[in-house]
Amino acid sequence: MPLQKLRQPKITRFESCDSTNRLLLDAAEAGVPAGSVYVARQQLAGRGRRGRRWISAPDHSLIFSLLWTFPADPVKLQGLSLLVGLAVIRALSDPRLGHAAPETRCGLKWPNDLMLQRHDGSYAKAGGILIESVLRQADGGGRELAVVIGMGLNCISDAMLSANVTDQPVGALSELFSVPVTPEAFLPCLLDVLVPMLGDFERHGFGPFSSEWNTHDIWHDQRVQISEEGAVRSTGLCRGVDREGALLVATDVAIERMITGDVSLRRL
Repeated sequence: MPLQKLRQPKITRFESCDSTNRLLLDAAEAGVPAGSVYVARQQLAGRGRRGRRWISAPDHSLIFSLLWTFPADPVKLQGLSLLVGLAVIRALSDPRLGHAAPETRCGLKWPNDLMLQRHDGSYAKAGGILIESVLRQADGGGRELAVVIGMGLNCISDAMLSANVTDQPVGALSELFSVPVTPEAFLPCLLDVLVPMLGDFERHGFGPFSSEWNTHDIWHDQRVQISEEGAVRSTGLCRGVDREGALLVATDVAIERMITGDVSLRRL
């Protein structure tokens, strides 16, 4: 592994920007090293999966992007968003965050969402992951994928955020703890976990992480619906993911395997 990936991440902070992903993608094309992290207090044009707008709240949301490099083969990235979500789950057990509140659970929704399950059985989205990449010249010659891992995490509940997100309930990571968890407190906990996991992923892929991911699959064994471009594709029981990160859905006739993140998954 290149030495640049073994050092502490270099963090650049912005008071405000349009999108940390866009800024870091531009910087990646200009040659900034792997391990670079861009953090914004306020993001004016955040993006989510499938071109959706990502809404965040200053001082209440953790908005950042991390650059990592991989061989110039998109197949090597299969399961990356799942790995990043799992890193968030691991980071939530950091003792620096305080005592956990057992009434609420944080789980993972394929392919890139962090979800809360509250004591009353309701669900709320607490974060999401957006992965983008550019092909660039590698230091040792040849080409490499410069991959920008963007994350938006609701750390502290915010009335403005809840009022502006109308398509689904919104939750915050602080619901998991007895005291509020600020973006500044959670970022080092997450980076301490995520950076070594990325090194393992680069060497071994998602396979070694699949079983652990499945233990946090918040809709495991629940009935779900898969839609694509607004049309229902299939319904069945969610059976987690395989070693390549593909979603497994048990329909009435077979186990369907979904490898693309362009479909929509929802619970019935």
